[in-house]
Amino acid sequence: MKYTDAHCHILTSTLIPTECLGIISCATNMSEWDKMIGEPSDTIFTCIGIHPWNINNLPRGWEQDMYDLLKQNQHIMVGEIGLDKYHPDMENQETIFIQQMQIAEQINRPIHIHCVGAWDKILHIFRTNKMPPLVVAHAFNGPIDIIQKLAQDYNMYFSYSVPHDDGKSIERIAATPLGRLLVESDAYDVQTAQGTVQQTLEKFSTILGLSPDEISEQIYQNFQKVISYVRPID
Repeated sequence: MKYTDAHCHILTSTLIPTECLGIISCATNMSEWDKMIGEPSDTIFTCIGIHPWNINNLPRGWEQDMYDLLKQNQHIMVGEIGLDKYHPDMENQETIFIQQMQIAEQINRPIHIHCVGAWDKILHIFRTNKMPPLVVAHAFNGPIDIIQKLAQDYNMYFSYSVPHDDGKSIERIAATPLGRLLVESDAYDVQTAQGTVQQTLEKFSTILGLSPDEISEQIYQNFQKVISYVRPID
């Protein structure tokens, strides 16, 4: 199987197994940005962002710092950013999310978003702002009936880890267009990431009625489209 991981938190200095064809590693606060940047790589792709849990006590000028780092590093995307209904100060969350989305739009980079209980607000923001070229929804848990709209109108890809054995998790995966499906580990170490990706691909295979090789090949192709904004496809 072709191993890709669309969302994890593994440092760029980590030794990645040779069978891994690509990971996307996301920072969640400013203190992680320098650790995540690294050198351009054919395997490790990184994002810098401010997670909605980490919006307090940001220094003045953080937006310019983000913009400058991204302009200087053409191989970096924007993430993990977003909204979380169950964390405080939603108004500030929205402001910081929009600022980061606008930076991504200005320099044509994909964004990787965390959204919990706030898809109505995310859709409103998408409708009322210029969009970056591509969106990855990390651990998508939104309403099933908006998947097609998000894919078609906002060039969204949907990343999942091992699904729960409940109807909704399985329905979301089944309802996601095959050409928009990604697998993720959300892990902080290589060993956990490998096991999680393997389990997820096996679950996808069962849910979608395709072989693990077929699923991993499709997801590999989808992964290539995401990273094409930071590394052109050969």
